[in-house]
Amino acid sequence: MGDQEEMTYSSVRVLQSASESQKRLRPDGARRPGKSANKEFAVPWHRIAVSLGILSLLLLMTIIMLVTMIFQLIQEKHQQQEILANLSQSEYLKEQFLANKTLECDLLRNETLLQQKELESFFSKKGGCCTNPGMEGIRSERLYCFAFPF
Repeated sequence: MGDQEEMTYSSVRVLQSASESQKRLRPDGARRPGKSANKEFAVPWHRIAVSLGILSLLLLMTIIMLVTMIFQLIQEKHQQQEILANLSQSEYLKEQFLANKTLECDLLRNETLLQQKELESFFSKKGGCCTNPGMEGIRSERLYCFAFPF
């Protein structure tokens, strides 16, 4: 027993990257719990959830703004259609008024012409009312004692 040999064991540790250390097996051959072999990066799930929540909130706000704008445009279109209907009705009433006034004017003009013809026929039958002092025996037609506004 005099020749006892002493043996010294040393363990060699090699520095590995983070992805390789996650893939490392336990001494019993099992993988670390909660870590998958295909996972390349380790991002906490709550960061992803917060990011998706913020994106969802922004999307919801955008949808609300678009719906509000569409509703306002529909209201403006309805108001413009009402104004257009009122204007077209007003235009129709103006045309009717103009047509009525034109008819009244034509009736008055015809009535005036009729009265002028009656006066002319009355004076032509009577033989005239004005004579020249030097021409006592001559009748002058169309010479009247008063002026007509023709």
